[in-house]
Amino acid sequence: MGSKYKIGELCNFFRGASVPRARMQESGDYLYVHYGDLYKGFNIYIDVEDPQKPLPAIASSEKIKGEQFLVDQDIVYVLTSETVNDLGHAFLFKDPTSVPAVAGTETTIMRVSRQDLVLPAYLNYMTQTVRFKRLLRQYVKGMKVFRVHPSDVARIEIDLPSLEDQHKAVHILDNIESKITLNQRTNDNLAA
Repeated sequence: MGSKYKIGELCNFFRGASVPRARMQESGDYLYVHYGDLYKGFNIYIDVEDPQKPLPAIASSEKIKGEQFLVDQDIVYVLTSETVNDLGHAFLFKDPTSVPAVAGTETTIMRVSRQDLVLPAYLNYMTQTVRFKRLLRQYVKGMKVFRVHPSDVARIEIDLPSLEDQHKAVHILDNIESKITLNQRTNDNLAA
């Protein structure tokens, strides 16, 4: 095996911006990644250049803090939900051309600060595992709305293989994910 690290040793966390749905538009100054749009239409990635579905936009007049802007390879994490099963959805934000985008309501940005130890894509896949979600659920709070605080996610310990092995795993999983996405698009086209 590799080395053990707490997520907080590898990442920084930032809360998304709260913009009401009434102020979201089809076009605007910034793309806006709202948690409600993530549940249906996105699997593992939010790819700005090839989105699985259109992303809404907001105006630059919204009050946005600098850390609420997404950068390529950020992980958009949903840590608030009405059901425990929906907690912990994570999506790697792919934005190589730096289109201005903001993490939205009820999302948390998990930004990998130690890319010398963990690939963001590998960490994103790791957060999708049954084992990781079981570890995450031990920190759930709430009764009608369930939450996990980023400081609790930061405590979760993971075992990391070498970067070379992480690259290999991501390559294999990306190929599988591409085939799943292609099949979903084909099915959607056939249904239409």
